[in-house]
Amino acid sequence: MKYIVGMYVVMSMMVCVNLIGGYLLKGEYWAIASWLLTGLFFFGTLFFINARYVFSKKKVKR
Repeated sequence: MKYIVGMYVVMSMMVCVNLIGGYLLKGEYWAIASWLLTGLFFFGTLFFINARYVFSKKKVKR
C-alpha cells in the first residue's frame, strides 16, 4: 500500500510543479520545471514497478 501512496504523492508533486512553473513563475523557468517533471516521472515509475512486484508476489503466495 505504501507504494500506491508514494505514486499518489509523486503525481501530486508533478501537478504542483506544473502549476507553479506555469502560473506563479509565468513560464520564465519552464525548462527547469520540465526537468523536475521528468525526474518526478521516473521516480513515480519506480514506485509503479515496486508496486507491481509486490502485488505479483502476493498473488503467487496464495
